[in-house]
Formats: sequence, C-alpha cells, structure tokens
Amino acid sequence: MAKFLGIKNNRINIASDKAFKCEGIQVIELPAYLLNVPVADLITNYRFKDDKFISKFTEKPINELKIAFVGNWKMRCGISTYSENLWGEISKSLTHFKLFIEENDQPTGVLNEIGGKTIPAEDVIVCWKRGESLQHLTAEIKKYEPDIVFLQHEYGLFPNACYWLSLMNQLSDYRIIVTMHSIFHHRDKTIVEASIPEIITHLQSGYDVLKKEKQIPGKVYVIPHGCFPCTNKEKLWNFYKTDKTFLQSGFGFKYKGFENSIKAAGIIKKQFPDVFLTILYSESPFNKVEHQIYYNELMQLIEQLGLQENVAIIRGFQSDATLDSYLRTNKVAVFPYISQQGHEVFGASGAARTAMSANIPLITTSVPHFSDLPTIKADTVEQIAVELIKLFSNPALINEQLLKQEQYLIENSWKNIANRHLKLFETHG
Repeated sequence: MAKFLGIKNNRINIASDKAFKCEGIQVIELPAYLLNVPVADLITNYRFKDDKFISKFTEKPINELKIAFVGNWKMRCGISTYSENLWGEISKSLTHFKLFIEENDQPTGVLNEIGGKTIPAEDVIVCWKRGESLQHLTAEIKKYEPDIVFLQHEYGLFPNACYWLSLMNQLSDYRIIVTMHSIFHHRDKTIVEASIPEIITHLQSGYDVLKKEKQIPGKVYVIPHGCFPCTNKEKLWNFYKTDKTFLQSGFGFKYKGFENSIKAAGIIKKQFPDVFLTILYSESPFNKVEHQIYYNELMQLIEQLGLQENVAIIRGFQSDATLDSYLRTNKVAVFPYISQQGHEVFGASGAARTAMSANIPLITTSVPHFSDLPTIKADTVEQIAVELIKLFSNPALINEQLLKQEQYLIENSWKNIANRHLKLFETHG
C-alpha cells in the first residue's frame, strides 16, 4: 500500500495512506524500500534532503559509512594522542571520513597524516576553538552530512556548557557518539552528560556513575583505552650509573602526586643512597601559572628532604622518542595519583599504557585511572617505597610483573579496541 509524507524544512511532519495537498508542505510518495518502516520511526529518525531520505540510524557496512571525527589533533595533549592512535586505526577500515579539529598554532605533526597515510588536506577541517562558540563546527559537520559524529570529550576541551548543549541540539539529526575521557560524581556535570545520546567510557565504574548513580537517559558503552604492544624489550645503556632508578611522567597537576614520588625517594635513600628519581614534568600553555606554583612546591620539598642529588625535575613537553629513552633507561615507573573521595576522576591513563609498552614495571595507586590495569598497587608513600625496594632487590619480581603487563597490552591493542568501535558504528548500539 502506498504512503505519502508531508515534508517541511527537510523534516517529515505528516504521513498518510492517501495523496493529499497542504499549503507550505511538500508531499512525497514513500519509496518502496521504506514501506515497512513504521511511521513513528520515519517521523523521528528520517529527514528528506537533496531528493533522498536520510536515516539517523541506517545500518551500513563500515566501508559505506561517513564518519566525522571531532576533537583536538596533533597537539601536546593526552586526548590528542589518544585520537591519533584510535582514529588512525579506525580509519584503516573506512572509505569516507573527515577530521573536524581544534585550532592549534603548534601542531606536533602533519595534520593530514593519519593511520600511516596522507589524506587530502580538505578532509582536515580546522573549525573550533576551546571555550568559544561551536557554530562553525556545527556548520561544517552539517555540510559533510555524516552518518556518525564521533567526538572526543574532555571538560578542558569543552569548558562552556552553553556551547556544548547548543552543539548537541544542532546536531540532533545525526547519530552522535561521544567518548568521555573524564567522568565525575559531580552533579553539575550531569547537564553535559545527559545531553549525549551515546557515550563511550573506558571503565565499568564510569558506566556505573552515569547509569546507576546519575541515571542519565543515553546509551553507555564500556570500551577500554587502547594500547601499543611491547615490540622492543631492549634496555638502553644505564647512563645513570646506578640501577636504583625510577621515573614519573605527566602534566604538572597536583592530582598526579609528584610529591609522593619525591617522599618515597627520601625513604628509599636510607637503604639505597644512590636512588634516583626522574620527573618528566609536562606543562600546558593553558595552565602555566598552576604548573609554576606546583613546581615551586616540589623544588622546596626536594631541598627540605635533602634530595638535591637524588631527584631531577625535567620541565616541558617531551617527544615520544625522548620519553621512550627515559622509560628504557629507568628500572620502574610510578604513577602515585591522588584521589579525594567524591572528586574521583573515572578515566583511563594513556601515560601508564605508554610506559607498559616500553617494558618497564609499573607501580600505581588504586585510583580509577589504573583500576583496569595489572599494575602493582600502592596507595601511600610508605607502600610505594616498599614496592620499589622489592623491585630493586629482586629481578624475578620485575620479570613476573612484565609478563602480566604484556598480556594486557596484547588483549587491548589499538587494533582490537578499534574493532570494537567499528562494530558499534555498524549497529544501532
């Protein structure tokens, strides 16, 4: 039986079994391939544009989907690094995709290189700036008409809820999937989370906060953070002239707990006077003052504990090659992140995974960042010191820990994680 639809502003407003006329309404006979689609689904999930019907949730083979990747790109930022790795792996299976990226005056690489190949420069669209209106981004995405908008969210990237909510509203005709890299108990952030139709979180605990605690209406999926396998187990020449070395790396924020590593070095020094801690202290141009104040505090602590010859803080961004050199020279990597009850961050640590891929044993606290990793858990300065002393004293423990980490890296490779995303893209979720 034929069906006729009334179209206004590209949207379906009327459905009838009989042809009709209505002022201001374009009447279209429904094509045969859509006759079995329920009317409610036609009205809520379809548009009519450029003489064709467009479904918000069309199931297509992955090589037919048009994907809009949205996020920061080729930037000194963990989210950018995540996107470079994941988008690059996903793009190997795609035919149609474009990148909609943040303005960046100091790119860390060629913008139109992704997944080991060069794409047309016009497929990389610089169209938004953090903290400012996202209407340019909206317009560019609409121009592309993607099947899926795949967006990387972090509150530092999208700090204005007005602009974010407007973006979600203006793109509501499209299927939107957002990876939330940080989830909090904080109720104020619910207004952002509840606006997103489909959310990916890296942790089951992130899922629990969103669905069980906050009861947001959207769909939530758990897909772990990706990893590089450990392909090179060679250690570099020990230029430290001591084998009692450990390393902490990351941006200079207080929740990273750099002072705990310093204090642990003070304890270890009593047993191993030649212990040496290297801190790779990255700094963001958006947080210069905060980084400087924290650095001042750490330097004062080093002096108070008499660790001037046992600790070095190396400031500034380090390239992947430089970081790899430090990791392959040190004995252990530590991540003594601090979490306050009620202010936990439910996100995954890319830095910890990078360290594991360099074949170095990890000691971490039990905060959510590391809850899914097979790291040695130590939550106090004293516990961190004890675990470091064990590893310094017993090489067999190091080998045992490295085997656990290697298995995790294999199971959660970027390729495997990309395949989980592709499977989600091909279905309604």
